[in-house]
Amino acid sequence: MKKITKSLMGCLLTLFIVALFVWYLGNILRPKDTDITVSAIKTFHELPENSVDVIGYGSSHMWLGLDTAEMHKNYGISAYNYGCNWQNINTTALFIKDSLRTQTPKVLLIETFNVDSVLLNTKMNGEIYYTRAISEFEGKRQYLQQCFGDDIEGYLSYYVPFAAFHENWINLDERSFGKVSASDNFINTRGYMSTDNVFPITIGDYTTFEQKKINAYSIMILDEIVEICKEKGIEIIFFTVPWQGEYSFGEAMKEYAEEKGYPYFNMFELIEEVGFDQNADFSDAGHLNNNGAKKVANYLGKYIVENYDVIDMRTMDNSTN
Repeated sequence: MKKITKSLMGCLLTLFIVALFVWYLGNILRPKDTDITVSAIKTFHELPENSVDVIGYGSSHMWLGLDTAEMHKNYGISAYNYGCNWQNINTTALFIKDSLRTQTPKVLLIETFNVDSVLLNTKMNGEIYYTRAISEFEGKRQYLQQCFGDDIEGYLSYYVPFAAFHENWINLDERSFGKVSASDNFINTRGYMSTDNVFPITIGDYTTFEQKKINAYSIMILDEIVEICKEKGIEIIFFTVPWQGEYSFGEAMKEYAEEKGYPYFNMFELIEEVGFDQNADFSDAGHLNNNGAKKVANYLGKYIVENYDVIDMRTMDNSTN
């Protein structure tokens, strides 16, 4: 009996060591370009519960396009930018569901660059991988089902990333062996991804852009987001930041927002009103820089304080001094 017990314990110990080794390999072989997003997600979860009135979601067009610290500075809005790289519309839905587990915002801001893009029945990629930083809950299980369908290999690559990223040996460097943690910088910027880079661009005549329709699956996800917000009494503002493009979902988004009773700001049509400078407000052909992100924050911030019941946190800050 003792021999059987020792053999069993030996097998269990071996399995544990192998599992630990595979986990460690998955960590060092991870796609390091997702580290900053993982850090941003972890930072969001360090916020005090129910401390944010306005939360922004979307791809890098949101993440680099809305200076939420500027909203607080000029309008006293307790806002947080929960945008991240890529963020297709079902990833945005996941981020919304995740944030509503700990926050009770009054307004959601949704940037619509990727409104027509859905991760559906696909393979593991960096965008799906960084959602590992979000703890398990029903919304995440639904998201992974959308991404992987019934593909067992997809789930294996997600929970055992060594399976998906085993070819990353050639990309190992000092960062590979480090731990990804929350960032003080994201606390200071309220989630906003700051950049001082200046890249002059030329925005074409918006009236000549190809107007695309939004696919049915994306509409289904938008409808789910709207239903969640209506149940919780949360308002939504849809908007699109300008970029050097030749197509748009502007007309489709305008129609959808009007149908659901929400505002939509197509900032291609608001270049002069917002005050965008094509020579100074962009970091590359697709993204705003600090100058542009402040202008978006001031434009939306003014609209929010004039139309929604949000607390001026500057008065709260002063009362504690």
